Amino acid sequence: MVVAPLPLGAQERDEPGASPGAHRWRGPRLHRLLRSQPYPEGVSSSTSSGQPSSDNPHQADGAPPTAAPVLAGQSSRGRRLSSATAVPHRRRWRRAAAATAALAVIALTAWAVTDHLHTGRPGGSDTSLHSPLAQRATTPALAEVSFSVGYAGDVLMHMPVLESTPQGSGDISSLVAAQTPWVEGVDLALCGLEVPVAPDGMYSGYPSFGMPGQVVTSLAGAGWDGCATASNHSVDRGQEGVEATLDALEANGMGHAGTFRSAEDAGTPFQLYDIERGGRTITIAQIATTHDLNGYEDPTGSSVGINDAEAVKQAAIRARAAGADLVVAHAQVGPEYDSTPHPDQIHYAQALANTAQIDVVFGAHPHVPQPSVKLEGGVEGRGMWVSYSAGNYISNQDEEAAGLLSDVGLFVWIDVTAHSDGTVTVDGLNWRPFTMDTAAGHLVRDLAALHEGQRPEGLQISEEEIERRWSALMGFMDPATMAQAPATPSGPVPVVLTEEQIRARAAEASASPEPSAPAEEAEEAG
Repeated sequence: MVVAPLPLGAQERDEPGASPGAHRWRGPRLHRLLRSQPYPEGVSSSTSSGQPSSDNPHQADGAPPTAAPVLAGQSSRGRRLSSATAVPHRRRWRRAAAATAALAVIALTAWAVTDHLHTGRPGGSDTSLHSPLAQRATTPALAEVSFSVGYAGDVLMHMPVLESTPQGSGDISSLVAAQTPWVEGVDLALCGLEVPVAPDGMYSGYPSFGMPGQVVTSLAGAGWDGCATASNHSVDRGQEGVEATLDALEANGMGHAGTFRSAEDAGTPFQLYDIERGGRTITIAQIATTHDLNGYEDPTGSSVGINDAEAVKQAAIRARAAGADLVVAHAQVGPEYDSTPHPDQIHYAQALANTAQIDVVFGAHPHVPQPSVKLEGGVEGRGMWVSYSAGNYISNQDEEAAGLLSDVGLFVWIDVTAHSDGTVTVDGLNWRPFTMDTAAGHLVRDLAALHEGQRPEGLQISEEEIERRWSALMGFMDPATMAQAPATPSGPVPVVLTEEQIRARAAEASASPEPSAPAEEAEEAG
């Protein structure tokens, strides 16, 4: 069975009374027609004119917006750096672990050098590395390896945060330094990029955001390998902003999922990352979608992935056919500033679990932390972890401007095992809380360390406020899964596949009969 390309921007909205995620495929033409109609009541926080409401607590800028959105135009197409290109990116993984793992990798993969030159992938002649999952499961003598995938809350660049960076440059490196060792500790780190890069250099905050590209550069330097770019602010600065954001990520060697330059790009709506462990290649797919665009039209009809469980399922199936061992889904869904998951979030996450294709869901949009739970369903019925919301990675939000715990965010990661039989399992989910010290210049602080008595120089959060935030957070988070120390990378940094490489793998999978098709047809016939 060959699965046709399915842009995530092309699906039907919820029908009245339908559960979130219970969508039926109607095709891109109907989707574009529906997208031209007014949003249902309660779906968007925007006004009837399509401009976001100015009294929304999401503002937190302390100033009116400084630039209007740009809704048309083109920018030159950027190209993602090849895997061999050096970038100002990413951690120097711990030397002791590196020495052991590197020796094993060298010994077990030296035979693959010639194939790598032809396939762009170590061990390219081994079908276990890039064939469908069912085919890989038959490959003998795979080493069992473990790795981790991490995520934090929204990168939300309000103007006061930008003003706290050196000369207003957008370099947030020093602001997020307390969290960087945790980001660097995981094997693959995927951020949530809430706002676009300003294509014209005119930076702006709420309601139509536009940030400097330097923010992306500093994210790369802080250990992030890629970002989810689908959010309700994705098209705040039009298609030019979408493309400027992708250009910045690619220029810094980072992956991205959720926004697209063209319908052709949206035809492969997933990012792929390769990690080399124990003489084998593990491929991780990233898919990202959002619930709406704050009333703005999608500039091309396929610029942003919109929440639809069936479309995400089809994207995950195609990603697995292209070699993915693990599929990570990002989803922006639910109301803001409520630490209790909304029924919309719960229903949509369960719809994704029911697809049997998604290994973990990293949720966003509430801008406050929410619990993480393991749902029924998941791949092969093993269950699926969902972090409903990690809050914010960096922002100007606090209780006065937005809501309780909007100044607290989580770093969340999953521990994963790739077994010798080809199966991949998520073994657990960990988290660590951080909080904004706004008065100290928007510095991120380790909230757990503050609770334990650490007092970094220049701290501007009172003892009373530390305990108030901690108590509010621990009222719903599971202390048993809170990490006491950062993870340690299990091997070299990931390889971020280029758009061309992803398309090539997808095309190869589409050109070959899918091994599982006969079994599926037999089941349907019976």
